[in-house]
Amino acid sequence: IDKAQAANQATVCTMLRSYCVVASVLSTAHSCTGKLFPRRTKVTWVNGIAHLPEHMSDPTFVISTIFGGVNVDYCHNPSSMTSESDYLGFVKDGIQAGSHVMMGRLTPEVDSLVEHLRAALAQVGRNGRVVHIAHSQGSVITFLAAQRLKPEECKRIEIISFGGAATICTSEFPFARCINYYAVNDPILNVVPSAVKALKSGFSFGDGMQQEIIFLATRTGDPATDHGLLNPTYLEALVWEGQRYQSLFMSPLGQTGAAFVGPLSSTVTWFPNFAYETTRRVFIAIVRICTLLWEFVQNAVTRFLGRQENYEPILMKTP
Repeated sequence: IDKAQAANQATVCTMLRSYCVVASVLSTAHSCTGKLFPRRTKVTWVNGIAHLPEHMSDPTFVISTIFGGVNVDYCHNPSSMTSESDYLGFVKDGIQAGSHVMMGRLTPEVDSLVEHLRAALAQVGRNGRVVHIAHSQGSVITFLAAQRLKPEECKRIEIISFGGAATICTSEFPFARCINYYAVNDPILNVVPSAVKALKSGFSFGDGMQQEIIFLATRTGDPATDHGLLNPTYLEALVWEGQRYQSLFMSPLGQTGAAFVGPLSSTVTWFPNFAYETTRRVFIAIVRICTLLWEFVQNAVTRFLGRQENYEPILMKTP
């Protein structure tokens, strides 16, 4: 009898240990560190201006690496540029982006993004989640596309915007989550009044503690550089978003670190950096020309009105 009781006790202990192990694993999986059976997700992104087709692969690879090696689909926002030295095409891209921002113009790029997001939703199913990343002009295209999505479609999409030409908030669209990152010196802020208002007042859009507009301190000190998606300022926030994604939507076994992503992305050379650098030089040249013209006009008006300042020498008397 003693042997039978001992055997039963051993069996019970083994079952309890197994239960504890399983409960511990399930508890860990249910916490913010990951899930054993995560919901189906899809990561997508849409670019800003000045991206030729060959410029899409490198950022897509970096985003995939940051988000744990998942497959990332992109919706290409085409450029008017024919080559990396086509600055006229770059200017045309800027004009088109202005029509999106100022007039809310619906272009084929908006239609393509609507189809892209709906295809992603179909892949993840009714209980899945689409995580959509938008940069610069891609954010205003996303804003316009959201106007054509159904509320039940928006509820299954998270929006992560970097340097967006439009802020996207849950007060306007019923997205599952909206977050808008802006470098404090990003030139795009000049065309986004809602973001400027938030920067000046410290106001955050959204319910409760959920902040939907977040400002980032510059990591380079250069406005044009800070606007780049894979440059240090936005890259740091992108890495954080990747870690959040892995903790919520990936099994702990599938999670990867992102410590090596910074050095990796720093080796990526892609055209927008050229475009920003060229734009900065042109802007500086225009400012200098305007300054010279203003000084010329001031001098001309002063001479015409006879208000020239005459300086007479002062004779110093010595004792």
